[in-house]
Amino acid sequence: MTAAFTTHPSTADLLLYADPHRAAEELSRAVDNRQVLDEIRQRVRMPSAELAHKAGEAGAELLRGIDLGSVLLTGWAKYRDLRAAAHRSLDDPGKGQVVPLAEHEVVSHHEPYIEVQVNGQPMGRVTFGVDLILRVTMVQAGVRAGRLMLLTGGDCTASIACAIQGVEVARKDCALVTLPINCDLGEGYPLLKAS
Repeated sequence: MTAAFTTHPSTADLLLYADPHRAAEELSRAVDNRQVLDEIRQRVRMPSAELAHKAGEAGAELLRGIDLGSVLLTGWAKYRDLRAAAHRSLDDPGKGQVVPLAEHEVVSHHEPYIEVQVNGQPMGRVTFGVDLILRVTMVQAGVRAGRLMLLTGGDCTASIACAIQGVEVARKDCALVTLPINCDLGEGYPLLKAS
């Protein structure tokens, strides 16, 4: 069983654009305006608008694959106080530890890419860059048996920037991300490799 922590918005595409259809449209327009596909277009022999549209849809799909709850859990797994509590909890697995997570940031960088293929042959690659900064305050974390088990309260704001081939094409700062007030993570999220 995998622990899940669901936020709203839940994925990078919704954080950046709010409407998933708009994400594909805006990315298609950015790909076309930046002439990112010029070299690929010559080899693929596909109409410019169609190639940009397909690249925009694929880019939106990449953004949809960046789950904000997973980014937070991965970031928290590196948090020194949580890892220390996880180590202490292994000594007494029946006893939980409560760790206050005061104001902090979870920073995440992603570099997904699209590979354009014709008849299975690679024609080129379009690289995206996604930078997330999630600012979190006043979360209480429950740790037991080396695992993050419970999250309570908290506020979160986010900043996101999206680049295509190293050129920023979209940015949103200080967007509110809604965290669940009480989130039971079931079997928990491992904070230590051994757990």
